[in-house]
Amino acid sequence: MKKHLIFLFVNVLLFASTSFGQTFSVKDSINTFYDSLFYHLENRYLYKNEVDWGNIKPYIKQKALKSPSFAASLKTTTQLFDTIGGSHLNIFSSFGWFKSTLGKPLSQKDFNVEFLKKYQKKPPFEVQVLNKQYGYVMIPGMLLMDISQDSLNRKTQSMYDAILKAQQAYNLKGWIVDLRFNIGGNVYPMLAALYHLLGNAVVYKVLDINKQPLKKQTHTLKNGAFYSGPKMETVAKVNGTPNVKIPVALIIGKMTGSAGELIAVGFRGRKNVVTIGETSYGLLTCNDMVKLPFGVKITLTYGYLADKNNVYTEAIEPNIKVVKQANFKDLTKDQNVVEAIRFINGRQKK
Repeated sequence: MKKHLIFLFVNVLLFASTSFGQTFSVKDSINTFYDSLFYHLENRYLYKNEVDWGNIKPYIKQKALKSPSFAASLKTTTQLFDTIGGSHLNIFSSFGWFKSTLGKPLSQKDFNVEFLKKYQKKPPFEVQVLNKQYGYVMIPGMLLMDISQDSLNRKTQSMYDAILKAQQAYNLKGWIVDLRFNIGGNVYPMLAALYHLLGNAVVYKVLDINKQPLKKQTHTLKNGAFYSGPKMETVAKVNGTPNVKIPVALIIGKMTGSAGELIAVGFRGRKNVVTIGETSYGLLTCNDMVKLPFGVKITLTYGYLADKNNVYTEAIEPNIKVVKQANFKDLTKDQNVVEAIRFINGRQKK
């Protein structure tokens, strides 16, 4: 079953090993795999009409066929993705993860020490209350291997409940949504978990190569459920009325990509929202997870991600810029959080 998978990069990912049949020779396996890969790319890839498939296909296949094994041949997909400009294309298999090298390079110099220390610990989703007045939710990237309805529902419910519990326990002035570690992943449960702050709304659309809305690609929240067109992808049992007017401050950074950026897109047009931090990574294209032969999967880029008004931007620009001033030992001294609290307090006075 296809699911949108919107992400920038993740640490080492391995799918369960899948036998691709001992009756296949190495050459047969490579031919079968690349024939399927090219079929999907030629038919659905966002920039398919800009690619010289007649020359690229035989060149890539010839190079792949020189590989000593099927597993080794998958390395050729990196060159393929680079050649066709597929910066958001990824291959996942039991043999490893292969992606384009076209992504924007980031180094330690782009972040302060406190940020890097926190990143190394792989921060999980968490909710806390600062000074008994401000809700704080950290939403990191999350590539969920089990994308069954039941699994997504459980994930959505647990995150939604954590947010609502904090809201009900305190008379909160506003919320701070920290997306600095959100490098991407499965956006459905992320957005559904934020239902209390977004309410019933169109959160994003997918546009074609001409920046026109694709049919059945309007994504909405309704009564705690996330819908792709008419299809419900995940749902949380709602407890209480959404507070769509409470101030919300979104913190973004250079590592915020794809699904992380899409959350910010989902808040566009909502009142009492501000974006704080640094310009995001810039990966607002939409992917489908597509199955290929021999247990391999590709995240296939097929559209641009836009807000409810069909506005697409290459990245998210902060309303308030804060550069390399993270402090995760004491969030109240993190300059991004300081600005968020200042914004929330200012809205309370209006």
